[in-house]
Amino acid sequence: MKKNIQGSNRQLKSGAAENSLVKSIVTTVKEPVMVVDSNGGIIDANSSFYDLFEFRKKEVLALELNEIGLFQELDKLLEEEQLQEGNIQDLELTFSLPKAGKKNFLINAAALNAGNVPGLVLITFNKVFPIAEKERSGKNDLENFHDIFSQAPAMICILRGPEHIFELANDNYFQLVGNRNILGKTIREALPEIENQGFVEMLDRVYSSGKAFNGNELPVKLDVGKNELKNSFLDFVYQPILDASNEVDGIFVHAVDVTEKVMARKKLEESENELRKLVDTVPAIIWITRPSGENYYLNKSWYEYTGQTVSESMDFGWLNMVHPNDSKRAKDFFVKANESQEFFSTSFRLRNSEGNYRWVLDSGSPRYDALGNYEGMIGVVIDVHEEKEKEQLIGEKEHRIRSIIEQADVATALYTGKEMNIDMANDAMISLWGKDHSVIGTTLREALPELDGQPFHDLLQEVYETGETYWGKEDPVDLVIDNKLRTGYFNFTYKALRDEKGDIYGILNMAVDVTEMVKSRDLLKESESRFRQLADLMPEKVANTNSRGDFIYFNQGWLEYTGLTTKELIKKGWDNLIHPGEKEEYLKSWQNSLHTGRDFEMEFRYLNKNNKYRWHLSRAEAVKDENGNIQMWICTATEIQKIKLEEKRKEDFLKMVSHELKTPITSIKGYVQLLLSLLRSEREVEVSAKPYQMYLERVDHQISRLTRLISEMLDLSRIEKSKLDLQKESFSLNDLISETVQDINYTNTEHNIRITEDHQCKIYGDKDRIGQVLINLVTNAIKYSPLNPDIEVQISKAEGGKVTVSVKDFGIGIDTENQKKIFKRFYRVDRNSEETYSGFGIGLYLANEIIQRHNGSLSVKSEMGKGSVFTFTLLEALED
Repeated sequence: MKKNIQGSNRQLKSGAAENSLVKSIVTTVKEPVMVVDSNGGIIDANSSFYDLFEFRKKEVLALELNEIGLFQELDKLLEEEQLQEGNIQDLELTFSLPKAGKKNFLINAAALNAGNVPGLVLITFNKVFPIAEKERSGKNDLENFHDIFSQAPAMICILRGPEHIFELANDNYFQLVGNRNILGKTIREALPEIENQGFVEMLDRVYSSGKAFNGNELPVKLDVGKNELKNSFLDFVYQPILDASNEVDGIFVHAVDVTEKVMARKKLEESENELRKLVDTVPAIIWITRPSGENYYLNKSWYEYTGQTVSESMDFGWLNMVHPNDSKRAKDFFVKANESQEFFSTSFRLRNSEGNYRWVLDSGSPRYDALGNYEGMIGVVIDVHEEKEKEQLIGEKEHRIRSIIEQADVATALYTGKEMNIDMANDAMISLWGKDHSVIGTTLREALPELDGQPFHDLLQEVYETGETYWGKEDPVDLVIDNKLRTGYFNFTYKALRDEKGDIYGILNMAVDVTEMVKSRDLLKESESRFRQLADLMPEKVANTNSRGDFIYFNQGWLEYTGLTTKELIKKGWDNLIHPGEKEEYLKSWQNSLHTGRDFEMEFRYLNKNNKYRWHLSRAEAVKDENGNIQMWICTATEIQKIKLEEKRKEDFLKMVSHELKTPITSIKGYVQLLLSLLRSEREVEVSAKPYQMYLERVDHQISRLTRLISEMLDLSRIEKSKLDLQKESFSLNDLISETVQDINYTNTEHNIRITEDHQCKIYGDKDRIGQVLINLVTNAIKYSPLNPDIEVQISKAEGGKVTVSVKDFGIGIDTENQKKIFKRFYRVDRNSEETYSGFGIGLYLANEIIQRHNGSLSVKSEMGKGSVFTFTLLEALED
């Protein structure tokens, strides 16, 4: 700017600062603004100006534009009379800001008529934006963006608008979605398969909230052609894109395919689970610790041996099972080895599940990950109690190891030196090799020349040199057995053995033959096809359902029975073959089994191809995986039509017997009542002087009772339907026993029935029914004791307010197998001897039902040739 008034600028500033127009402009304008005079001296500026350029007001007002390096170019433009046409509009200038760096501004300047102070200029700084780096490889911004966008190793796209329309996508993204034409389409149109996978909802939330979303290893199924959905796992970011108004108008998507990483981790987890299962089968305690020394894992053998729970053993909880006198030493020994990351071996006394302390040998080695990072210790605990007690006589650790090897059920051998001399091999290992004990003392190469060309010598040398244990899982081994080369499969370990100095001197080899298991698994597929063939040949009807109960297979028995094909039978539905009378109960029971996983069993009628219903016993059992999840159901149906008919014939027979028994009893009752009537017509003194009336009244009572018992006892259908009436009352159990035994003695004089009363009590129940049970037990004791006349009836007090009544005989007895079935309906004990015992096989069945309906129990103890004891237990009646 021209310096028209030399030396007077400070005075002008002072006058201008007081000018109300300048003050009002500077105070009102929100964007950065300053006022200068014709010499470039800064008259005033607003707070936005000071904040933007980080100036202090006092410092700036004392300077001119050419004295501030930041504004020298601006001063030059003003000095070159840029205001001749009245103002400067949107002049682009670059300023280097203290913190933000280089920024572009649009400068607007205009002359300001301030009245008494002419020549003032108002300057504004607008629209701050980053400098365009056009010099970068000679390309414009859009070209550079497209280069970066297309070459990015990740999958990138840009979605616009609330419908998420594809605007841009790089090659990696196109490959992810199967190279479909997605540009210009909404995400629902372009990728319909992700509609119900949650991604559209995530985009909606990002668009509406303006907040970014990060997804880690989220699964996605995408159509890659050929009607196939590909499963992938992605790490991705949904970043909202803001317009000039700071509103969301799109979403930037950045995704990385991590499928291989996820699948590799899952495979690793599966491998770890398999390893744990294998470790649990080792007949020794295996343990693993963290780098800090806390317990991380103990195999199944530890918990079986000690009785500890998992929570009790965690961290250093295992020390609670060590003998108090050994605990500190064992811990110090372990902690020292863990800190120095060295092999250790020590012995101490460990408490087992029975509470006894036994000597064990605890050995451990450091373990490292693939990068050589220390992960903790791994070791084995072996019960050496017997060996420890012999230690004073043996004196050397080798002897103790030899004893363990010789007594081990697992095939075990000890090799020493780099030559792998067979120092020890137990019988199981000798047998596994197919050799004899002459191989002991030779090298492994000499004893088993067939191992040349197989990897085992190299593995042994590696273990000997590194000390790292080798775990073989189902490894194939070719061995010459009986002069024939045979292939077997083995789970085995090569574990380095160290001396007191920690130097490796040998290798302990333990092996388990799993050939049969491997071959069985190899035959599994063949077995599956054979299952169907076998199922087709079975006389039973066999079917399979999936875990939801949908039928997927019917064997030939079903097809022949129904006259339908498999497809027709599946379409028709199994339940539509069931008789309407049982269908509702079937559906309820079947659904309960599906929900609970419990076995299903029910009798109902199926419709056959001749349109007739026939009775079947239907069963279903769930097949579950190792986690207890149902995989499928195996269902069988066995025709029991003949059994049902036989049961019907038995019921008809019993009804007939009941009818035939009632008729003569009714006649007897009539005659007795007539006799009683005649007696009562006699003179009172004469009748009472004789006991006839008392006896006849008792006979009349017993006949009435017998009539009721026969009528209801033989009506088994009433019992099966829980309709057996009980006429309960409070009565003396002792009096009932005395009266019942007295009645039996009137008709049986050959047996000596002795009553022992250890307790006097009352019970609340059906007196006649309880009497019926007692009669049954006593008469059975008489029937099955033909050679020994002694019978004991005892009443005793039991725990929990109960009373027991026992009937003991010294007769033929009952074997164990028949004791399990003796309370079943119609069951009779078969005898090979010439002796036969009459009866229908329902007495004990009814007795058991009566006791159970009184909330009691009936049991038997017996020994062949020594007699039996039948005992029933009931609750005592509460006192009035």
